[in-house]
Amino acid sequence: MMDLRVQLKVCEGCGCLWYRAQSHRGVYCLGCDARLKHFPTVESRQRRGRKSDKPLISIWAVAATAGGTD
Repeated sequence: MMDLRVQLKVCEGCGCLWYRAQSHRGVYCLGCDARLKHFPTVESRQRRGRKSDKPLISIWAVAATAGGTD
């Protein structure tokens, strides 16, 4: 006997209720998933805006010793 565990979810596209397999991580129902599949995913998008030519500056904190300077 095989068990299938599902979760009742709310679609982030249209708001309808749908069942999602527990191992699946999608956030859209089948209708919205098909409609939105041609849009780029968050991972594939590049950051917009002008690239900075300035290097990032690292600042390191140094703990002071108790007792002052010698």
